[in-house]
Amino acid sequence: MGDIFQIDEHDLPWSEYDGSDGAVDATIRYKALTLGTKGVPPVQYVEYAPGVADPVHSHTTGEFFVVTDGALWLDDTCNGPGSVIFVPRDTDYAVRSGDEGARFFRVVVG
Repeated sequence: MGDIFQIDEHDLPWSEYDGSDGAVDATIRYKALTLGTKGVPPVQYVEYAPGVADPVHSHTTGEFFVVTDGALWLDDTCNGPGSVIFVPRDTDYAVRSGDEGARFFRVVVG
């Protein structure tokens, strides 16, 4: 039987996103909720400031986004609090936050 993992996002400080070019982007913050925890999928709590847009990109893993605050847009679809988005691996996509920004959980799946 495995161990149950629990954490409250309020117990961790925010980190600012460090892009692939090494530049810090203060409009994106995150909390690496499961960092270093064996047997637990990678989960982050992410905050985008208002109007932040990702470039089109893909990942070699799938991702779930669970929106908790604000709005997260994918193409022409607005995903508000309580929305769940799944992006399969190797799928090109870009998300953007709404006028009030967005907060969401990001769960990485194999």
